Amino acid sequence: MNESTVSAVTSWADTNVIVPPDTPTAWFAAVFPDLPEKYGDAVHEVYPDGDGKGRPFVKDLSEDFLAALLGETGLPASPTVFVTEEDRFYTYSPADGIYCEVRETKLAARLSELLLECARACASKFDTRSLEFRFRDSSNLKGVLARARGVLEVRAGFFETDLMKFVPCNNGMLRVADKALLPFAPSYRRRNKLAVAFSPAATCPLFLNTLLNPALDPDDVELLQRWCGLALIGINLAQRLIILTGTAGGGKGTFIRVLNGIIGPTNVGTLRPDLLCERFELGRLLGKSLLYGADVAENFLNCKGASVLKALTGGDPVTLEFKGSNERPEITCHFNAVATCNSRLTVHLEGDAEAWRRRLVIIEYRKPKPASVIADLSERILAEEASGVLNWMLEGLEKIRADGWQLHLTTAQQKLVDDLLLESDADVVFAKECLHKDATESLQVAHCYEGYVNFCTQHGWTMMPKKKFSNCIVDTVTRLFGLTLRNDILDENGKAQRGWKGITCA
Repeated sequence: MNESTVSAVTSWADTNVIVPPDTPTAWFAAVFPDLPEKYGDAVHEVYPDGDGKGRPFVKDLSEDFLAALLGETGLPASPTVFVTEEDRFYTYSPADGIYCEVRETKLAARLSELLLECARACASKFDTRSLEFRFRDSSNLKGVLARARGVLEVRAGFFETDLMKFVPCNNGMLRVADKALLPFAPSYRRRNKLAVAFSPAATCPLFLNTLLNPALDPDDVELLQRWCGLALIGINLAQRLIILTGTAGGGKGTFIRVLNGIIGPTNVGTLRPDLLCERFELGRLLGKSLLYGADVAENFLNCKGASVLKALTGGDPVTLEFKGSNERPEITCHFNAVATCNSRLTVHLEGDAEAWRRRLVIIEYRKPKPASVIADLSERILAEEASGVLNWMLEGLEKIRADGWQLHLTTAQQKLVDDLLLESDADVVFAKECLHKDATESLQVAHCYEGYVNFCTQHGWTMMPKKKFSNCIVDTVTRLFGLTLRNDILDENGKAQRGWKGITCA
């Protein structure tokens, strides 16, 4: 036996078996003993006639065998899988404790290394030039990887196994039921893990007493804790979108930076609603467990991509596109999503107010910002209390589990959502409450806008610009009253104006 043989066995099968390098077939069978029964020999060996003038050589490779050796049967400590819905390979990393995306070029390099090890181990008795050169080129390995897509294929939801039972922390797999910290293993099927370690005794007084409690009402802290528990498992079972709004400088951004530090920056995707309808935007979010929109504009939910947010958080299927690829994988979206905003939002309802009512949760920072600001508060919390914040979030996980994975809002919390939806539909609400049919009256668009402004002022709502209102109210009046816009409504000076006959504004 030589060193290359032992090296091959150790690096590929992680065992102490010594492989006799008699033939490539025997070498592969010894390194991967569970594969020949199902996939046959790894190579096709050819032996020359007994004239003693030539050495045996490898004529062909078994694509099935080489594809299968990358999987759980061949490499149980670091198996590779192929997720069809995403058109991606993932390999388990023992050092990280999770599956990491791996490019086909990397898998090809791994197979090439293996063939070279086999060739060197068998060189004394075999003509191994085909193993060293021809079979290691890109065209041959491309065929193996094409076969691997089928051999290593896993079902949809492979990475969603027991999400509610185990939380992958930085130092191991946490069993939620009894808070036992277990070693990482590929059987947990995780591709995301938290950025902080679990420590059962850790607390977070700075986080609670300096950041959260002074800024939020107790009911809002309780609601936020439950949602943070949901964020730990990486799947939005409640199908909610969280909006943190209110006082500028009140702590919203600091809280998000702490949350980002717990979940892990690699697991967080930037939420850009104005680009969600663009071709490649959704492809950026694949593999993320949390989406975050930072200091979004007041039209955050009123742009053309806002409706896509409902799909991203509501368990709907979406088709992804990637630059430089013809693949169009389809995934089911159940992202946790949160956004911060300092201004009053409006929603592009598109006649679907009830769906938004089920989806939105608004947590309002209504208290004054602190008199003295700690500039590096998020950094201090993450440095001193990260494990304590994780324990606080785990408490939230237990609470939302007890609530059937639903976020139940108080009357005041639900009113925030309802008021937002009413304000977003203000032209319709105004028309229903303030416009009335009267065959003897007429109404100019300009006078209608004046009534709308007064109506919004009374309710404390932000009114839309006159031009936008004029376009919206025309459709609203037609829909509610069956009247179309005219251009012959006389004003006080006898000039023709745009408006309607048959309605009045009370």
